[in-house]
Amino acid sequence: MINYTDFGDLSSILSQNYDLFEVHIISLEWARQIFQTLERSRNVIMHSGELGNRDIERIGTNIRDWISQVG
Repeated sequence: MINYTDFGDLSSILSQNYDLFEVHIISLEWARQIFQTLERSRNVIMHSGELGNRDIERIGTNIRDWISQVG
């Protein structure tokens, strides 16, 4: 079922199971913000759009932040 999960679904999963993720996630709002940023870029790509350099840099920053926090 995880293969059918969207970024918005991930926020819901975290919210409903926060006790399992609390050790790794700064806050639910922090995670939601990252998911929203990534989802906007994903939507552009999935609808045959191209990301600009700033969008690509933003994705990289968010992914690095996620990895440094969550591992």
